[in-house]
Amino acid sequence: MDPVDCGGDLSPAKRRIMVVADPGRESSIALQWTLSHALLEQDELILLYVEPPNASRRGGAFSSFLRRPTSLGTAGGSLSSTASSLSSSSSTSSNGGIGEAGEYEFLEVMKAACEAAQPKVRVQMERVEMEGRDKAAVILRQTKVLGVDMLVIGQRRQASSFLG
Repeated sequence: MDPVDCGGDLSPAKRRIMVVADPGRESSIALQWTLSHALLEQDELILLYVEPPNASRRGGAFSSFLRRPTSLGTAGGSLSSTASSLSSSSSTSSNGGIGEAGEYEFLEVMKAACEAAQPKVRVQMERVEMEGRDKAAVILRQTKVLGVDMLVIGQRRQASSFLG
C-alpha cells in the first residue's frame, strides 16, 4: 500500500529551544552542544540569563530597565573560538563578566556565535531576575511562559567524575 498523502508540508515543526546563559564556561559548552546537535534551521533559540537577586537595584530600577546590551557586531571565526573568547572575556572581569561597562556582553557574544553557526535560526535573548535563591524555579517558569520545547543547561563537574 502507498502512504496516504495528506497534502501537508513534510518539513519538521518549528521548535523553541532555550539555553540557560551566563558568563561561565559550562554555559558556552551547552550552547556549542545545542548548535551542533539539537538545533535545526527552522527552530528558534532563546538565550535565558537569570540575573542575581537585586541586580536591577545596582544603578536604580529605571537605569537597569533602560540599559541595553552592548552591540558587538558580527562574529567571525569558528564557534569554538567564539566560545573560548567568551570564557576568557568573562574570566577577566572582576564580577564574572557582569560589570558596569559590558554588563550583558556575554549574551551578545553568544548571540553572535549562534548567528555565525546557524544564520537562519532566530535568536532571542531574555533576562529575568531571580527571586530569592531558587534559580531552577525561575528557569522552569520561563520555559512554561515562553512555550519552550527543549531546555539545555550547562553542568559543572567535579574532577573526580571524569575518571569514572
